[in-house]
Amino acid sequence: MVNSVSSVSTSSVQSTNTNAVSEEEQNKKTEEEKLFPEQDKQKPVNNPSSTITEDTAKTEAQSYINTLKAQYPQLAAKLDSYYSNLDFETLCAEAASTTDIRAYIYSETQGFLR
Repeated sequence: MVNSVSSVSTSSVQSTNTNAVSEEEQNKKTEEEKLFPEQDKQKPVNNPSSTITEDTAKTEAQSYINTLKAQYPQLAAKLDSYYSNLDFETLCAEAASTTDIRAYIYSETQGFLR
């Protein structure tokens, strides 16, 4: 016969710091937002009716080149020459957004900065 039953239940739970991961992810997200603001994130559209016009490409290219000239005044002549030789017809055919135009010009002019 059993007079009493003693039941002892213990559990050992180790806490993990999930806040550290969340903070790290948050910091990464904040950095990405600084580098790529929401206004610059234009999704490319595969719709032929929404292609970039030559006027839009010229305006965007001139604006971006003016920005580069303000940052690097010593390269103004090279940037002006680059703009005057830019093939806008090809640029319009390949660009899906104005961000594509800026990215193309940026990559093409990196050689000037070295």
